[in-house]
Amino acid sequence: MEEDIRELKAKLKEANQEHILDFWDELDEDEKESLVKQIQKTDFSKITERYEKSKEEEYFDINEISPLPYVNSNCMDQDQKEKYIKIGEEIIKRGEVAVISMAGGQRNKTRLPWT
Repeated sequence: MEEDIRELKAKLKEANQEHILDFWDELDEDEKESLVKQIQKTDFSKITERYEKSKEEEYFDINEISPLPYVNSNCMDQDQKEKYIKIGEEIIKRGEVAVISMAGGQRNKTRLPWT
């Protein structure tokens, strides 16, 4: 385990993520083992690459934006909900994103009772 820690520290230092081990001494052995596995399989260069890419400005053609039809999810059966979930998952797998902006004004209909 000690050699693993040295390798992990080097990997984390290269990614400027040494702080991940700040509370190492407070972890029990199972937690340490779990953290080691997570760090070993994390590609920090990919995370950094995606972060840098997220800061790039992208051009969107406003003419490609279109309104969605009104859908009341409370009136959908389980098959319909699963259909839309599957569509969303496929969009995410392709690396695409959709943004929906909703207007307020229907407080009692759009919020849960405890909010």
